[in-house]
Amino acid sequence: MPASRRPGLQDRWRYVFDSLESIIPIYESGSSRIALFADARMRDQVVEFAVSKDAFVLDLGSGPGTLAEVVSAAGGRPVLLDASRKMLLAATGDNKVQAVFEHLPFRDGSFSSVVAGFSLRDSRDLISTLREVKRSMEVGGKFAFCDLGKSDSFTKAVILGFYMRAVVPMVGALTGGKAGLGFSSLYDTYVLTLKNGTLRELLGVYFPRVELRARNLGGSIVVSCTA
Repeated sequence: MPASRRPGLQDRWRYVFDSLESIIPIYESGSSRIALFADARMRDQVVEFAVSKDAFVLDLGSGPGTLAEVVSAAGGRPVLLDASRKMLLAATGDNKVQAVFEHLPFRDGSFSSVVAGFSLRDSRDLISTLREVKRSMEVGGKFAFCDLGKSDSFTKAVILGFYMRAVVPMVGALTGGKAGLGFSSLYDTYVLTLKNGTLRELLGVYFPRVELRARNLGGSIVVSCTA
């Protein structure tokens, strides 16, 4: 990705959005297999850091509500936000908002916590998203997310790229047949994903404390930020 390119999916956003909507019935089962079944523990780590009992928690890119269920189980009160109406309809719960990350329809300081499960990577414009996340959080609030990562090591990044390009579509097909090929858009997302070190530096512009933990050759990350 050229250094001058603004981070985020940009003109690939619609393609990825349509691909995600096409795999809603198998979204969670396929995603779990692609993440080598580490996804549940990663969501738990996000919630352990960010969620307080009875606090309103913004679930950014909630999808079918998997992370929101973990938030609720921990005593939080999730507000599910997704650009996809179809995703929101597939989720349980009452507090649902259809909106894009770059224009959050909330007052300043509305939330004590913001969480995201494998969705921040789908920002059309990552810088605008981070500005909106920070604006929507109260002072001292917590932002945590788990997601696809990209190693700072060239060799590891190439290995992960091969996994995304060749293995992920096969896993998708085994999970959902022809419809599962929609997971192939994950490679496009990976290509446009910032390297882990660069992502940490960008987060540091908006949050004074940032911790990034990586596993699976840097391809899986859990990030904790304090506003």
